[in-house]
Amino acid sequence: ISVYQKRRDLLCEGLGSAGYEFVKPEGAFYLFPKTPIEDDVKFVAELQEENILTVPGSGFGGPGHFRIAYCVADSVIEKAMPGFERVLAKYRK
Repeated sequence: ISVYQKRRDLLCEGLGSAGYEFVKPEGAFYLFPKTPIEDDVKFVAELQEENILTVPGSGFGGPGHFRIAYCVADSVIEKAMPGFERVLAKYRK
């Protein structure tokens, strides 16, 4: 459990610092952040351009969000942060 807690905290810290909004999960292995645009499918496609694999929240009954699992190596999470920041920056005013 401690491995997933560490990865959750790593992802939450990175996404939170970048400006993403989400509720920190207590017992899951994924986050469900809010997208900065209404079209979660489009946003996920932009993350894919950064080689970040996520799933639109509309597939889980949560449009305007995306789902990302953190059952990956710490280094994968760390290397993804600049891509998350670049995509979010496109929508900041």
